[in-house]
Amino acid sequence: MPVAAHALRLPTGEPWSAQDLVLAFLDAVADACAREGRRPELDPRRRGPRRPWAQMWADALRGTDPTVGHLRVAPEDVVEDVEEWAAPVLGAARHTAARLWLALEPPREDAEVSGELRAAGLPWHLAIGLAAPSDPGQRLDAARVWQRAGRTLTLAGRRIDDPEATLIRGLSAAARLFPALDRALEERAPTGLELAPEEAAALLGDTRDALAAAGVVVTVPGELVEASTRRLRLRVRIGSTAPAALRTGVEDGLSATSLTDLRYEVALGDDTLTEEEFTRIVGLQAPLVRWRGRWVHVDHSEASAITALAGGSASLELTEALAAALSGQLQVRDVGPVEAVADGALLDLLERLRRSDAPTAADIVGIDGQLRPYQERGVAWLQRLSELGMGGVLADQMGLGKTLQAIALFTSREQDRPHLVVCPTSVVGNWEREIARFAPDLPVIRHHGADRPVTARAFRPGSVVVTSYALLRRDIGRLEDALWDVVVLDEAQQIKNPGSKGAQAARSLRARTRIAMTGTPLENRLSELWSIIDVTNPRLLGSQRAFNERFAVPIERWHDEEAAARLRRLIAPFVLRRRKDDPEVAVDLPPKQEITVSCSLTREQAALYQATVEQAFGADGLGGTAFERRGRILALLTALKQICNHPRQYLRDDGALPGRSGKLARATEILAEVVDADERALVFTQFREMGDLLQHHLVERLQLPEVPFLHGGVPLGGRDDMVHRFQTDDDAPPILLVSLRAGGTGLNLTRASHVLHFDRWWNPAVEDQATDRAHRIGQTETVTVHRLVTAGTLEERIAELLERKRALADAVVGSGEAWVTELDDEELRELVSLSTDHLADSDELDDGPQDGDDAATVIGRPRLVALPGGAS
Repeated sequence: MPVAAHALRLPTGEPWSAQDLVLAFLDAVADACAREGRRPELDPRRRGPRRPWAQMWADALRGTDPTVGHLRVAPEDVVEDVEEWAAPVLGAARHTAARLWLALEPPREDAEVSGELRAAGLPWHLAIGLAAPSDPGQRLDAARVWQRAGRTLTLAGRRIDDPEATLIRGLSAAARLFPALDRALEERAPTGLELAPEEAAALLGDTRDALAAAGVVVTVPGELVEASTRRLRLRVRIGSTAPAALRTGVEDGLSATSLTDLRYEVALGDDTLTEEEFTRIVGLQAPLVRWRGRWVHVDHSEASAITALAGGSASLELTEALAAALSGQLQVRDVGPVEAVADGALLDLLERLRRSDAPTAADIVGIDGQLRPYQERGVAWLQRLSELGMGGVLADQMGLGKTLQAIALFTSREQDRPHLVVCPTSVVGNWEREIARFAPDLPVIRHHGADRPVTARAFRPGSVVVTSYALLRRDIGRLEDALWDVVVLDEAQQIKNPGSKGAQAARSLRARTRIAMTGTPLENRLSELWSIIDVTNPRLLGSQRAFNERFAVPIERWHDEEAAARLRRLIAPFVLRRRKDDPEVAVDLPPKQEITVSCSLTREQAALYQATVEQAFGADGLGGTAFERRGRILALLTALKQICNHPRQYLRDDGALPGRSGKLARATEILAEVVDADERALVFTQFREMGDLLQHHLVERLQLPEVPFLHGGVPLGGRDDMVHRFQTDDDAPPILLVSLRAGGTGLNLTRASHVLHFDRWWNPAVEDQATDRAHRIGQTETVTVHRLVTAGTLEERIAELLERKRALADAVVGSGEAWVTELDDEELRELVSLSTDHLADSDELDDGPQDGDDAATVIGRPRLVALPGGAS
């Protein structure tokens, strides 16, 4: 056992790192295994004292005494000797004059054999020789090596001084990986050996790869390479012989209770075997079989499982059958994943799902306006899913008109039931306005406020009921009583947590089809995608546990491309995503210009920042339980972001606003230019208190009558009024402050040609959502996005990370600051450390210090806000 395994405390009093303990233990185990497994004749203490240093070193690795002695050779000689010693394992044999060459040859065909099937009963031949490292195609067979024993040979222009020893050394090393070669070493001058079929089969599998990795050249005829992949396998054919079993358009969507049949069959390559053919192949009890003129690998452990199921049949729920056919794989108990193919009526259903017919004028009715071509195709896709009784995820990037496409779906349906829209409170009014604009004949019922309907009878057929997620949870009793035609879940990231009350309520709604709308179907984890799709198409992705085992863990943890490909195939018919830079879309939108604005810290901010970091890593530090540590890190990040915004937000004092924040000064400059140019801007902040400070400051500095601030505390009617005035009133204030949480999604604010992110959410998808309040369909001007970043702080370092991650915003990226809490102390200190190269002087701040105070002397010793677990 290593010393570390005793778990003694370090001199500092801190416990050992769990990772260090495990690594030390594994190193000790590897070392012990190597020494225990040594050959007795290699005991280094029975050798003379003048052995080569490399040999002494190698023996010390394997012997009981790990000491080597004095190094009396040149360092470059040590490197060369070690490389030669490690060559068989590391594949470095390519640096030698020759490498071992093995060539597998199948038994010669017997002209008297009748029929198409026979076992490889005759022995297989393995030829031996040497190959050139630089050109493995140039070889010497072993017979020639032994014929010229004691002489120098030349191979590919390189001289082999001792070819016999080179051959024997290669065989000895390779025998550790392929023990059959020990028989060749028993011969005086081996030129090859005969292999049993089982040994030949092993050489066609992982053993061949291991030998190649060790520098051995292994050649196998092409038909044998194919044999390693041409295996017997179980396949399940899924399809109903009774099309009525695939009923769609029933009361609550696709008939999940419908059963479809499946039949197990045996496949070999692209061929399907009859039961008789399979029985004959397995009955030969051979690992390699000649069938129809080709070699086939037969794994009899797999064959026994195939035998148990082959030819059998069963029934499968339709959603599970559909998922298996789409992904090409079915999980079979006690067997594992089995190839799945669709047949019969299920195959017809798949073809209808995958069809991409162009929409006709008759498909889109009741819309007052012209849809763009990509929107028409989106409506046709929604109609096709709803006709089949299925749901989908309309995941177009923000600003491409998802709301309009959903309204067009409403107007195209038989109006025998009401429709339901569930959305954030801030966009309830937006839905009402959009329906009034594009489908004025479609009745709208606002299920919000004290006078909302108390029974489901108030939801008239053909009407659109608009409510919020908060009321969905609160009023689920009356909402689940109704029979809905189409349910639309806008900003569906609200149901990304499968255990939340909102997601549970959404699942309980009875509807013919459920449509989720979101510009970010994947913000953080694949579990979010599972939650959303499980609402729109229940059980399509299986249980959450099964989904995690089959997809989430392999993709997120192991980056399994095969699992990712299966998941893409499975969800492809049910998720439609177009981006603004897609060729079919880009022509409809003006460009977007993105600028990262570097801001300086004032000396007050720098002093507060540095003192806060030192406090966090002080005596108590960030220790404690994992939960406590995460809490302290999040508190630290919040404090540093507040300091970067403005000292007053952090200190909560009543001091002046101007002259104390480089970020506030830059924001004031940018917004002054916007106002002077008679343009409009959205300003996003994640902090309510910072929004209040900005509101007061901008009114005073820009001499505006008011600056509206849309945040979570504004009633729904007030939010609607703010949005309406900003969009339609030429005399409205040119700046609208918006809380990222309250107004970062769902709103149409296309009058703005500038978007300013005062502080960062540290999630590219969330920031892009907010930006797309302005850069969306209906925008006619170039949108300029200003992202304020404080230089020399964690904001700058995280901004650099985000730029690299932005291309992955639809994959798994960190949620807010959560990923930062997983950093160790050293990584975290590096992230938050302060660089003082970017401090602002007072005369650089356009709003200047007040009452003659120099920003450098505003404070002496900073007053700190207490962090959890730290000193004040």
